[in-house]
Amino acid sequence: MNLRLERFRDHVNELFSTPEAFFIPHDVATGDDEEDTNDDGMLWDFDTRQFRKTLVWHIAHQPFGIVAGARQFHHAKTIMFEGYAGTSASGFAAEVAAEEAVAKLDYLEDLYRDWNDGGRTGGGAAQRIDAEFDRIRRELGDLPGVVARPSRLRTMLRHLTKVLHPGVLNDCFFQPAVAVCAKRAKPLGRPLPMINMCSVCPNSRRTAVHLPRLAMVRDQARDALDGSAELPPLQKIALTNHVTDFDQLIAELHEDGAPCA
Repeated sequence: MNLRLERFRDHVNELFSTPEAFFIPHDVATGDDEEDTNDDGMLWDFDTRQFRKTLVWHIAHQPFGIVAGARQFHHAKTIMFEGYAGTSASGFAAEVAAEEAVAKLDYLEDLYRDWNDGGRTGGGAAQRIDAEFDRIRRELGDLPGVVARPSRLRTMLRHLTKVLHPGVLNDCFFQPAVAVCAKRAKPLGRPLPMINMCSVCPNSRRTAVHLPRLAMVRDQARDALDGSAELPPLQKIALTNHVTDFDQLIAELHEDGAPCA
């Protein structure tokens, strides 16, 4: 693994270094999350111990991660692992949160521009989010032939990042009062979200970016039906309904209302 890390270091340096300096500096790491400046000009000497605290932080922030981390690191009590995970002194946790916020805002801007260019939407939240986009457009004066300032647009979209959860088959603009997964999670005790319910949830919104994935899932169900000679009748019915449901989801994103082949 250390050799692979060093190869990755060389690869990154090859891509991003400048004639003045390497992208990854000339330092030698000497211990667990510690580093010393190397005056001899040697490349950074990576080893897996340097990522121990980063790995701990990542495990601690997963569902049930405290218990899993305590077992992985052989801590006698979970509170020992919690103390060890702590908060990254380098601000890594804050950096991750900041990057996620920027990524969501970038995605929201893409969604807005797609809608503003006439892109079709579907799902339970489509009308609500489209109405919000329409309000923003009116305030911006973002009409054909008029270019709105990107900074102002991003400011007006920022509040939606608090409820947006981008997804594979649809995006979720989460409102707990109407969320199907939240209602089912209480009696079943399951963590959120329950993705298989998203297609009929009032919080879901689909755009053209989801079309290829929706078609892929629909086609997988079709393929399963084509070889369904040995399948029980109830499974055949479930797959048939699955294909029908996804045909409808695909059709609402097409101008002619017809599902793609």
